[in-house]
Amino acid sequence: MRKFGRTDLTVSELGLGCARIGGIFQRDSGAFLDLLAAAHDSGINFFDTADMYSQGESEILVGRALRRVRTRVVIASKAGFCLPGRRRFAARLKPFLRPALAVLRLRRDRLPARVRGALTQNFSPTYLRKSIEGSLRRLRTDYLDLFQLHSPPADVVEAGEWHPALEALKQAGKIRYYGVSCDTIEAGLSALRYPGVSSVQFILNLLEQRAVNGLLPELRAHGVAGIARECLANGLLVKAPSEIDLAAYCSSDEERARREAQLAEHRTRAAERGKSLAQMALNYVTGVDGVSVALVGARSVLQLRTLLEQAAR
Repeated sequence: MRKFGRTDLTVSELGLGCARIGGIFQRDSGAFLDLLAAAHDSGINFFDTADMYSQGESEILVGRALRRVRTRVVIASKAGFCLPGRRRFAARLKPFLRPALAVLRLRRDRLPARVRGALTQNFSPTYLRKSIEGSLRRLRTDYLDLFQLHSPPADVVEAGEWHPALEALKQAGKIRYYGVSCDTIEAGLSALRYPGVSSVQFILNLLEQRAVNGLLPELRAHGVAGIARECLANGLLVKAPSEIDLAAYCSSDEERARREAQLAEHRTRAAERGKSLAQMALNYVTGVDGVSVALVGARSVLQLRTLLEQAAR
C-alpha cells in the first residue's frame, strides 16, 4: 500500500484499469463481476474507470461489484469525451446486439470508423457537472474518490475553465479529489499550475519512459500522486513474439523497427535476469519514484492472477 500524494488516500501498488470491463462485444457480465471481486480479494483497492468506457457499462459493473465494500476502495472515474449518437444508441440496444454480434463473429477492432463514430471532447463546467452526476448514478455511490479530466489537450488544461467547477464539486462532497489523465507531458505539467490538482495520470512502461524525467520530478516536488497506465504497453510486454502484429501498434515503418529493437533488447535483459518480460515490466513501473499506483488491465480472473503473480516475484 502507498500514500496517494498529499491526500489522505492509501492505495494499492497495482490498480485495476477498467477500460475493457463490459462492452457490446462481451456476452457475460458475470465474468466481469467475478474479475472485479477477485481484484479486490487479492488486495487491489484502486479501480480506474470512465464514463465513456463500454458506453457507461464499466461504471455500472464497478458499482455493482464494489457496493458492499465501497468505503474500503478508491474509485476513480473520468470525463471529457462525448460519445457519438450511434454509440449511445448502441448502448441502449446492447441486449439485442450482443447475440447478433456473436453470431456474426464481429470484433471491435474490425468495425469501420464510420460505424463507430468520431469522438469529440467537452470540458466545460456544465458538461463536467452533468458527467459526474451520471457517473455517480451508474456507480451507485454518493461520491467519487477521484475525478479526472479525460485526456484534455494542454491548452485546455492551461486555460483552467474546468477548475472552479471541480473545486465547487469537491466542496459539495461529490468528489473527494480531482486530477488530470494526460496524453502528453505538456498537459501534465500544465495541471500542476492548479494547487487543487491531486493526481496526474500518464503513460509509463519499458518502451515509453519520457515521464520519468519529463514529469515525475515535478509531481514529486508538488506532492501530486502519479498514476501510471499502459504499464504493459497495451500487451506488447506480455504477449509472445508470435502473437504480436507490430503494424497494428505503429504508425510508420520507422516506429515498427524501433519497437522491434526495444522488445528484443528487453527480452534479452529479462532472460539474463531470470525473469519474464511481463515481470520485469511490472517491477520497473512500480519501482519508479513518484508512481503511487500502476494500472493493469485484465479480461479474466485467470489473466489477473497471472499478472499479480508476475508482479510479486
